[in-house]
Amino acid sequence: MKCREGPPSWQRWRTAATVSSLLFVGLLVTGAVAATATFGPQVVTSRQDESPQNDTNTTESATEPIDNESERSTDTSAENEAATQSPDENDTSRPPLAETPATDPQLVQASEGNVTVAVAENQSVRAGDAASITLEVTNDGDRQATDIVVTVRAADGAVTFGPFAAPQTMRSVAVADLWPGDTETVDIEIAAARVDPGTYPLFASVQYRIDAEPPVDEGDLNETLNDDEEDEIVQTGGPTVLGIAVDESRSFDVTPVDDEVPVDGKGVYEVRIANDGNESVTGVVARVEVEPPLSSESPTAYVGTLDSGDSETARFALESSTDAIETTTSVTITLAYDIDTGDRTSAEPIPAPVTIVDVDEDTDVNSVAPFVVVAFVFILAAIWWFRRR
Repeated sequence: MKCREGPPSWQRWRTAATVSSLLFVGLLVTGAVAATATFGPQVVTSRQDESPQNDTNTTESATEPIDNESERSTDTSAENEAATQSPDENDTSRPPLAETPATDPQLVQASEGNVTVAVAENQSVRAGDAASITLEVTNDGDRQATDIVVTVRAADGAVTFGPFAAPQTMRSVAVADLWPGDTETVDIEIAAARVDPGTYPLFASVQYRIDAEPPVDEGDLNETLNDDEEDEIVQTGGPTVLGIAVDESRSFDVTPVDDEVPVDGKGVYEVRIANDGNESVTGVVARVEVEPPLSSESPTAYVGTLDSGDSETARFALESSTDAIETTTSVTITLAYDIDTGDRTSAEPIPAPVTIVDVDEDTDVNSVAPFVVVAFVFILAAIWWFRRR
């Protein structure tokens, strides 16, 4: 009995390919219809109702964005509601505004205030000296100024505050309370460097308290003001440029009187010191500074007080070395003296000439004295013999 043969292999392959194509097309169409039925109504419904929908045809990943959107909508509503509430009802972590202390005054920054600062007339300082300068503080406003503090700053190193030993670039001073129209004076110590004569700037600022409201009766200045600090404000003025006059430094003249020092010997060097200024100076001390071949065991000499136009002689013991030669050299004389503030300062060093001379031993007094004595004895003997004859 013969077995039945099946269709050829190429026919089976074509049949399988056709069936597979039909199944793939069917799956695509089914998926598209299912997607349209699932997502389309969900989106439309959420926009119209604005509430979460429980659709059993949607997956868990599709429902999560809708739930989050609902939570964000709820949070936004809560924030808008909280913004409409008052700060006291909304913030419980801080005390109410009524309980906040109001003792600190309000700080008002102003380029120009009612309290002004100026330099009094006829105030100056000499170059190289320190002096006390008077400042005038005036209340130009209509209210009393209290707790006044004046701060003065130096612009450069030409003018500083305090003594030369400890110069400062800023100085603050307190001023008494000022009624409208009143002026108070304060003194500050100013030191001027060795600069050319002229006017040099300082910058003055002032800080003070005034009443927030003017007095009820502005004509009655004796009216008692309210002492509550909460009714006061702090006001500032400045900085104001103050011109400080710097005069010429004190002038001294040094003139040698005996300027010879022997080679390999000691001598007394004398100079005359004159005060060429128009003011007296006290506690003047002269110091000589020498260089080889000269030396000095006592380089200072006390001069004392020099009135205007007066002069005194200072003496110094100088000695030249063995290798010195006849020449003319110089020494430097420095004068230190007291100033008005009680400090000490010194003038510019002044050079003075010194002559080193080689002394002839034949003319030395010690070597000539014996011959003079012998000659005198012979003269006496000749007179006696002549009389005896």
